[in-house]
Amino acid sequence: MKANSIFNAIRHGILICNAESHIVFFNRVYGEFIGHSLQDVRYLPITDIRPGSRVPEVLKFRRPIENTLRNENGQEYFASIYPLIENDTVQGTISLVTTIGQIEEHVSNDTRTLYERTCEFERQEILRTVALYGNTLEGKKKAAKALGISLASLYNKLKIES
Repeated sequence: MKANSIFNAIRHGILICNAESHIVFFNRVYGEFIGHSLQDVRYLPITDIRPGSRVPEVLKFRRPIENTLRNENGQEYFASIYPLIENDTVQGTISLVTTIGQIEEHVSNDTRTLYERTCEFERQEILRTVALYGNTLEGKKKAAKALGISLASLYNKLKIES
């Protein structure tokens, strides 16, 4: 399977820039978002297309910027930008963009109640925290403490929501 077909299957915009902030690749969704084809803007600095882009900042400080709400050219969206580091050298960035329209579509298609969505969110947070501390009894105790709940609550929430 080719990376291009994988990236185009994803419903979020994906942008890859090199170490000089030049556009190397973006998927179909990102192209629709910026109104350009990859062929027309490949190897241009991202700041030529998106003047407020924070890609240069991520490259400079080698730290990701996650889930920032942006408003540029009348487009409201969330962006996460990650440095691509190999052998301690920044090779470029990968950005994930989700428009407010995509979020609204997702929310309007979600028929679960607020209680059901909240339970699922809570369960995912518990599972992530248990994964961080370990699936042992000691790890679960640490996870419960980090989450500010009792060990019994942790077990009950995982059992009930399964």
